[in-house]
Amino acid sequence: MAVEFIQVCRSWVTHQDGSLGCNTFEWVQGYVLPPEVSGHLDLLVQGGFSADLFKIGFLGTLSLFATGFGIGLIVAQLRKLKNR
Repeated sequence: MAVEFIQVCRSWVTHQDGSLGCNTFEWVQGYVLPPEVSGHLDLLVQGGFSADLFKIGFLGTLSLFATGFGIGLIVAQLRKLKNR
């Protein structure tokens, strides 16, 4: 990231035809990011939380729990039948 001067508009003026224009320009310092860091910028802005990935992980965990619970019930029934 590089600190560069960026031109910004500080006040707007409405022309007679209804269009907007900049009345006063000012130069401010700001970080200029190259396009290849767009993924990192999303991570920075959103805090690194992805709702889609959370949903996939949560449903995967529930599925594994249900599978393990079901297999455990079947094994318990087979052991009961074996001991008779």
